[in-house]
Amino acid sequence: MDLVEAYRACAQTTRREARNFYYAFLVLPRWQRRSVYALYAFCREADDIVDSSDSVDRKRTALNQLRDRLRAAAANEPNGEQDLALADSIWRFGIRSTDLDDILTGMEMDLTLHRVASEAELESYCYHVASAVGLATLPVLNNGAPPTDAMREAAIDLGLGMQYVNILRDVREDLERGRVYLPAARLDRFAVTEEALREGTVTSAIRALLADQAGRAATWLSSGLRLSPQLPRAGRRCTRLLAELYGRVLDRVRDADYDVFGERIALPAREKLGLLVRALWS
Repeated sequence: MDLVEAYRACAQTTRREARNFYYAFLVLPRWQRRSVYALYAFCREADDIVDSSDSVDRKRTALNQLRDRLRAAAANEPNGEQDLALADSIWRFGIRSTDLDDILTGMEMDLTLHRVASEAELESYCYHVASAVGLATLPVLNNGAPPTDAMREAAIDLGLGMQYVNILRDVREDLERGRVYLPAARLDRFAVTEEALREGTVTSAIRALLADQAGRAATWLSSGLRLSPQLPRAGRRCTRLLAELYGRVLDRVRDADYDVFGERIALPAREKLGLLVRALWS
């Protein structure tokens, strides 16, 4: 297996699938960026398993096989091209395999978690599917130096903020897949039913519910920005750009008066490139 080709394949996957992440990580030098792409390719494979049409049992088996490959990669015994890039990145930057294992736990949660009861359950889910990704990426952004506890805490908050934005933006798409990630306790608080969400009309109650979600997302994003000044220059630019990209999506949702039931809210490539250029020159 060729390491250069392995990293190139991971980069191609990221360029094809990653959207906001791809633009944010362009501010990194190549030697860091390629390892982020290796991490993304790992996450993408797990996500594709969960989104496949296979049965839950077959999906769980495939995730367990991926977990076995992760353990092998962490032991520098990779199986296949993608795992070669992952193993090299784990060794090069000191990435914790436990953080990558937490990501797989989050993917397993998605196999059976279709409703969220409480805020604590939502935070646990978001930690596994988003914050754990940030924690795995953190040693790369920190130039291979072990992240401090304060850095990890801030990275957790940034991941929570990003996933809260995703949940807000994707209410309609999640409903179509039979999922509601807004906690049931919060639905009750704002007197919003699932049936009302499925109707897709932004009532005053739904608007208040989604505004509450937006406020929580903004709070997590703001808290996550504590990470930026603790990182080397390229890592600082990357985290600030990620926060701004998701902050802009959040602004779009607010500008739409919380109508997340029509066309999916997203930033045009032109705007992302503008933010990238500004980050590179800042």
